[in-house]
Amino acid sequence: MLKTLLVDDDYLVRSYLKILPAWTAAGFEIAADVRDGEEALKVLEEQQIDLIVTDITMPLMDGIELIRKVRRRDKNTYIIALSCHDDFEYVKEAMKLGADEYVLKNTLEDDTLRPILLQAKEKIHCQQTEITEGSGGKRLELLSDDSEFLFFNKALSEGTGDKETEEMRQNMGIPFSFYNCAVVSIVMEGAGEHEEQWFDLDMEQYFRKFRNRLYEALKKFQGTAEFTGEIVYLGMGTFCCFLDLSEECKSSVMRQRLIQTATSCFRICRNEPYSFRLGASDVCMGAKSLRQAYQQSREALKAGFYEEKQILYYDGEREVSRELPEKARKLLRQTESLMYKRGKEAFLSACLDACKAFEEERTAGKLVVQWLQTLEELLGKDKHDHHPVRNIQQVYEILNRLMEEEKDDSKAAIPEHVSEAVRVAAEFAWKHYHEHIGLSEAAEAAGVNASYLSYLFSQEMGVGFSAFLLNQRISQARKLLVKTSLSVKEIASKSGFNDYQYFSKIFKKQVGLSPVRYRQTSSKN
Repeated sequence: MLKTLLVDDDYLVRSYLKILPAWTAAGFEIAADVRDGEEALKVLEEQQIDLIVTDITMPLMDGIELIRKVRRRDKNTYIIALSCHDDFEYVKEAMKLGADEYVLKNTLEDDTLRPILLQAKEKIHCQQTEITEGSGGKRLELLSDDSEFLFFNKALSEGTGDKETEEMRQNMGIPFSFYNCAVVSIVMEGAGEHEEQWFDLDMEQYFRKFRNRLYEALKKFQGTAEFTGEIVYLGMGTFCCFLDLSEECKSSVMRQRLIQTATSCFRICRNEPYSFRLGASDVCMGAKSLRQAYQQSREALKAGFYEEKQILYYDGEREVSRELPEKARKLLRQTESLMYKRGKEAFLSACLDACKAFEEERTAGKLVVQWLQTLEELLGKDKHDHHPVRNIQQVYEILNRLMEEEKDDSKAAIPEHVSEAVRVAAEFAWKHYHEHIGLSEAAEAAGVNASYLSYLFSQEMGVGFSAFLLNQRISQARKLLVKTSLSVKEIASKSGFNDYQYFSKIFKKQVGLSPVRYRQTSSKN
């Protein structure tokens, strides 16, 4: 059966698609279904997928970006894009990036899906035949033996105990049963940040030599002609050292061999020109041991977000949490209240409490990064790409930087000795300048009526609220014109101007130059 990955942020759409008989009839199975492109990439790192069916418009990472990233890694995975009638421009972009087919969502029924899947199956088989015939190429050489890769891919998704998998192992000449085993996952730092580099031939050659160095080190450690296990490259800078312990009887001996193997791998990694992270499983036994050990090693790596250790060992009693702590959720709900009513010190204290909760509950790093992005948006900051955030210490640093930026902005715009109502209204304008707001919304936030705020604001700030808000919007537009490559129309929208023509007119009146001319002049300076 060919493995399929469904990607759609609508749970009902995914549920409907999964129950259609067309999948089985055409020779496909649903290996996983996820909500967005980021989750899809995680699945693709962990298992081999033949077909991706993805929606185009999704939060976090949409279908367009997913297709772009998949095609940088893999030219052969078949991709079907799902779209609505009003997604035509997105459909053209998806096809240009490498989608093989697109389907309108409102036409998706069993009868219409089946011929599409049969066509996909035929093309996938043709591609697989071409890959098999060209197996002498450099990319498949990296896997050392494509059959070895296929065996481990199947074993990791289905286990090794069934008759079919065991026959596959014997037919491929893999001498180890892995009934008792352990796994050490070795991942290059930054994997996933620069996908295009993994298919560079120089990088592939490096990976091949690195794998050979690991083999030699482990053989030397064991004092044997061959290492009792396998080292397989899974792609995206990720290697797995599968250690067979089936011949051992004592659990203490198996544990010792695991530690010695992980240590030998680390000694090789520390002398490499790249940085690697190592995650080691516990000793696992039984028919599903290989899959269990692999999952444990990947789980151990996630602890690296909180622990600065050379080798991360799986701890079943301290698994990574897949839910945000209540303190972190509460902070998102109360950001406005904390920042603009209780003050920045209270807000910073709440941020620190949230981070401590992350550490105590060992929240998954991906969730922490998403939380950080949401917090930035609530503060009115541009959404930054936090893929490089690899540990909790960096989260602390980013939060401190955000607070410094908030202090700098406030000090520059708001005098120290103003009333509470004026301070709240001014800070409300700083946060919500990009939204459709005015005096009445600011008055509501400050807890006073609009007429009183208008008088008080003018008296204490020396400028009316509307003029103050306009100044903040123009100030933000100037920053974006200099620091980004966004179009002027996009900058107008991000700065709180719904009318592009009005923005251009008022910008020139305030600054003395048109937005385009201002950008050109600033770039020269």
